[in-house]
Amino acid sequence: MVRALRFLAGPEAMARLRRDGASDALFGTVAGASGGPKWLALTRLDRAILSRWFKGRVQPLAMVGSSIGSWRFAAMARQDPAAVLRRFEEAYLAYVPSDTTMRTLTRESRAFLDIILGSPAGGDEGGRKGAGEILAHPCMRLSVLAVRGRGVLGARHPAWLAAGIGAAGLANLVSRRSLPLFFQRTLFADPRGADPFDLAAGFPTRRVPLTPANLGDVLMASGAIPFLLELVRDIGGAGPGAYMDGGIMDYHLDIPFTPGPSVPEAPGGDLVLFPHFGPKVVPGWFDKALAWRRPAAASLARTLLLCPSVEFLAGLPHGKIPDRRDFRALPPAERQRYWCQAVAETDRLADEFLDAVDRDRIPDLLEPIRC
Repeated sequence: MVRALRFLAGPEAMARLRRDGASDALFGTVAGASGGPKWLALTRLDRAILSRWFKGRVQPLAMVGSSIGSWRFAAMARQDPAAVLRRFEEAYLAYVPSDTTMRTLTRESRAFLDIILGSPAGGDEGGRKGAGEILAHPCMRLSVLAVRGRGVLGARHPAWLAAGIGAAGLANLVSRRSLPLFFQRTLFADPRGADPFDLAAGFPTRRVPLTPANLGDVLMASGAIPFLLELVRDIGGAGPGAYMDGGIMDYHLDIPFTPGPSVPEAPGGDLVLFPHFGPKVVPGWFDKALAWRRPAAASLARTLLLCPSVEFLAGLPHGKIPDRRDFRALPPAERQRYWCQAVAETDRLADEFLDAVDRDRIPDLLEPIRC
């Protein structure tokens, strides 16, 4: 039978896993990519991972995500993560936009975030309670990537924003190193945790502490796609500015996850676990159509990437996992049927992960990452 789940490993991760066996204690970081509705391919796998790994863990675990990746990790850091992830999945599958204006989509996105933070039952007080749980988790240390627009990218008028996005996209064609001219990468991080990567290497990165008061705005900012959702302005603790989708610079997290010089906590392992939608790692949002733009080898050397197989994806309705284009391409009822069928099929990913862990088969199933 064709396997649904692939275990792809960088060279250092492969050597360690084959030598020491697969144990959650080897991992100090979990990475979560941007991708909108593509997260539905991982919702059952996320729950399976939590049911076997990281339960009762004491050593700190960096949970680093942009956009929907950070939302998944916020849900996983709640006291009852399986229930929160299940409610989030059910609401997402049932969702039909009221209209397609930025104001409406932003308001309805906030309602999804309320499910993760727990505020529907208790208004703002409930949201603070959920944020407090996340930032008091015994081992998980949430880090959320967003960007602050520089120059015209901080303007309120959409024409200026469009001009800035267009200029950034053209500059990115030449080099990703041009992006800091347009965006300031910002890492909003649990103040108890070590920096999950060297903030002075690669893109200069500003670190801002997460608090129960700013976590909701930070998560909204990390997924605020320009022209689809309203940008988040003047986040508490981060200063004035327009904050937007962290995937612009860190779409699939092409980051060497090596702690920086300031390490307030001892790391809990040096490998990276990356549950992902597929085998391809795209560095930034502007790189989606650039076949030649690939991640640095160092970024994936210590990574174990879990993803659906090509054969599994081909067997899904429409031959793919859900994505944002489905909102335009399919009538609501047909889209909902397709998404529910696709998510039900992803139980195979969860089952194969659990089987591989329980039978200690992960070292035998490893394949090299080829990005």
